[in-house]
Amino acid sequence: MMGNSIRRIREKEHHQVLRLWEDSVRASHDFITETDIEDYRELISNSLINMELFCIEKADQMQGFIALANYKIQLLFVHPKFYRQGIGKSLIDFAIQNYQVYMVDVNAQNTRAVLFYQSLGFEVYQKFPHDNAGKPYPIWSLRLSRHLAGKQKWMGWRNMFSSLFKT
Repeated sequence: MMGNSIRRIREKEHHQVLRLWEDSVRASHDFITETDIEDYRELISNSLINMELFCIEKADQMQGFIALANYKIQLLFVHPKFYRQGIGKSLIDFAIQNYQVYMVDVNAQNTRAVLFYQSLGFEVYQKFPHDNAGKPYPIWSLRLSRHLAGKQKWMGWRNMFSSLFKT
């Protein structure tokens, strides 16, 4: 990853983001249809303006990008030519350190992505049978385990106190 830098994506570069997204989806989401790709492209294109966007690039070539909103990774895609080079992990580390992100939704059928997020400490906390577009692709919501641990600790204390004060 030497020589790569993370920077904010400008609005005039959204077409590059969409092209990278599509290349990555075609390589990693073999379960979706051409119609789905067109539908998602339009949804993503319309939503990019509402997210914080960052990319890793080398020699002016965008290798991967991350889109953030509300402490959540909304999109994370790496160009297939740059898979398994630490780009996704670098973008996530950047987002955690600088934007305190701790949540992400992932297609359950994209097992490589699920395993990737789990290897970084994310754990499944909710499962949905359809994606946000209403399509029949199961989505799993994940969050960093340290956030889960804090909630579980609070639930433990709450349960202990409620049992102490029951009459």
